[in-house]
Parts: sequence; C-alpha cells; structure tokens
Amino acid sequence: MIRTTRKKKGWRQVDLARQASMRQQLISDLENGVAASRLDTILKVLAALELDLSVTARREPSFDPLEY
Repeated sequence: MIRTTRKKKGWRQVDLARQASMRQQLISDLENGVAASRLDTILKVLAALELDLSVTARREPSFDPLEY
C-alpha cells in the first residue's frame, strides 16, 4: 500500500523520505519488507502519505494446515 500510494502521488522514494523526515533507504527497506520497522517509523510514513492504520480482529483460517 505504501509503494502504491507513493507512486499514485508521483513521488520517488526520496520524496517520501523527505516528507517523513527519514532516509530513502529506510523507505526502500519498508516497501520491500527487508527489515522489521518500528511502529513510529511506519506511522510517520503513513502520515506523510495521508494514510491511516487500521487494526481489526483476525479472521478464522479457511483451511486447517494440519490436514495436509
């Protein structure tokens, strides 16, 4: 969602990094799932993109992995 929204805005990673006051490499790592990120870092990026974080209850799995 972060990468998609950034591209819809016509921003480069460096543009988002400036808006969120962080390094471009951190944006790249976040978009590529390279490393775990701190929640405050993610919230800064979401705020820069004008996105909200939503927490919902987990769904029941549609299959039992132990059956295979």
